[in-house]
Amino acid sequence: MFHLLLAARSGPARLLGPPASLPGLEVLWSPRALLLWLAWLGLQAALYLLPARKVAEGQELKDKSRLRYPINGFQALVLTALLVGLGMSAGLPLGALPEMLLPLAFVATLTAFIFSLFLYMKAQVAPVSALAPGGNSGNPIYDFFLGRELNPRICFFDFKYFCELRPGLIGWVLINLALLMKEAELRGSPSLAMWLVNGFQLLYVGDALWHEEAVLTTMDITH
Repeated sequence: MFHLLLAARSGPARLLGPPASLPGLEVLWSPRALLLWLAWLGLQAALYLLPARKVAEGQELKDKSRLRYPINGFQALVLTALLVGLGMSAGLPLGALPEMLLPLAFVATLTAFIFSLFLYMKAQVAPVSALAPGGNSGNPIYDFFLGRELNPRICFFDFKYFCELRPGLIGWVLINLALLMKEAELRGSPSLAMWLVNGFQLLYVGDALWHEEAVLTTMDITH
């Protein structure tokens, strides 16, 4: 990920060249990027907790129970689009987002690692029936990587299900839009390639969130 970002920022922008050295911490670390990232996670978590158009049941677990999941990902996408539109009409500088991609990648990586540690520690007190089929090998490195608890939750907030589609996919659409605005600022108008990237990837994300219930049968969730 960092190689891609650094290559894109370089003069030649060649992906097959040698990896660029990581810049110093003063370039990677940004309190503003951390606040923006946490605010984004908070917004998507709040939208996850809104009343859902449907509540679906997951696959049967070892104890014969089934967990319930809110199906409101597409609703979250539409509400996010409305909020971003209102923000832009009020002067939200969305075009400045591309300049923050490197520190945003850094804080996302850092917080993901800390969150993974939290989930691994949480799994130590989970009952055996709640552990993932492959995440209970006894090798702490392997179990940490694969995921030890199958369905880590606090109350009815399911962390795996939330992280599967919400912050990443909706954030992907937002970053694409920011890049389109930045290109329009630099060139006068976005290129056809930029329009196609935004359109097709928005279609991909919209389709995934419209059929969000299908993710409950995938290997990601069940194993």
